[in-house]
Amino acid sequence: MRKIYLFLLLALLMTGCKDDFSVSNLPDAKPKMVVYCMPSTADTTYITVLRSVPLKQYNAAQPNVLIDNATISYQLNGQSLPVTAVGQGRYYVVGQQKAGDKVHLQVEAQGLETVESTTEIPQPVAISSTSTRMVRMKEDPSSYLRDFLQVQATFTDPAQSHDYYAVRVKIKRLMSCRIDCFRRDIVGDFNEVATFFDYDNYLQVRQNEQWDSVAVNYLLQEDDIPIYTASEPLLNPLSDIDDDFDFSSDFYQDFYIFDDATINGREYTLHLNVQPNTALMNLSDEALKEMKERYGIEQGFILEFYHLTPEYYRFLQALNDVSNNSLAQAGLSSIRTTYSNVLNGMGICAAYNLPKGTWVRLKR
Repeated sequence: MRKIYLFLLLALLMTGCKDDFSVSNLPDAKPKMVVYCMPSTADTTYITVLRSVPLKQYNAAQPNVLIDNATISYQLNGQSLPVTAVGQGRYYVVGQQKAGDKVHLQVEAQGLETVESTTEIPQPVAISSTSTRMVRMKEDPSSYLRDFLQVQATFTDPAQSHDYYAVRVKIKRLMSCRIDCFRRDIVGDFNEVATFFDYDNYLQVRQNEQWDSVAVNYLLQEDDIPIYTASEPLLNPLSDIDDDFDFSSDFYQDFYIFDDATINGREYTLHLNVQPNTALMNLSDEALKEMKERYGIEQGFILEFYHLTPEYYRFLQALNDVSNNSLAQAGLSSIRTTYSNVLNGMGICAAYNLPKGTWVRLKR
């Protein structure tokens, strides 16, 4: 109810105000180059290049904004690496990168001002795999989520620096599994004699049957899943006044960012709530163990923990601020400009460090 009163008050204050606006009255502006590049410790770095379209020049029949003929200089610690174009404004660089490496990017394209940017790959900050676990909870403080799972993960923040992070929870699910069993005939050919679509059923029959060859065909699917932030103060920084003015704290593409302002130099345990997912294939412990050991098949939850550069964090924070500001979307306040560290252009060139994801086990 308090929100309704606030919006009514704002509406009354604005009554009688009139502002005539026309796109044709805007000053002339030139297109700018837009570049996106996020180096990491991976061996392949992708670059996207396009041009902006000034609002005054926008029309439905506008040409393709993707730039396929850009000239790109990608320097790793001062050494140039080859850049390969793949079309649709996409390019890639192959080269093993490590923490502490410095990347300098320069992009040229006809009719646009040359742009450049620099970033450095941050050091890894590891999640303690021995303390990472998942526990079943019965009530979320947000009051609408019941019977959920909580990922608990501990890390130690470096004391000597201001650090920026992101977390993401993924679910890897076994969508299908088919076990084909074969016997060799008298001429040496293999003939399929049995098929199973349940690994536990296969294990049960195998106790009394023998085959000359077995083929396991499977489909694993990996998806990001939402994190409910009510139990984690680092991801839920809203105050009562923010809530009154209809601000929210949703995160862009389920990429949950935070900094160490309140935990600098401390060991800290994250509490990340996720809904239990019934789409996981129901298998016995014996089947799960054998599928992992023999075929590398594993399903469950994976926690990814990113160490971000300040520039990457500010870019993502700006995107979050725009999407979470309902007043700005309604035209009642200004919209924050998207952060960029690309000189003479737009976009972002910012690095991150992502160690191997941590499997999260459900504590029984």
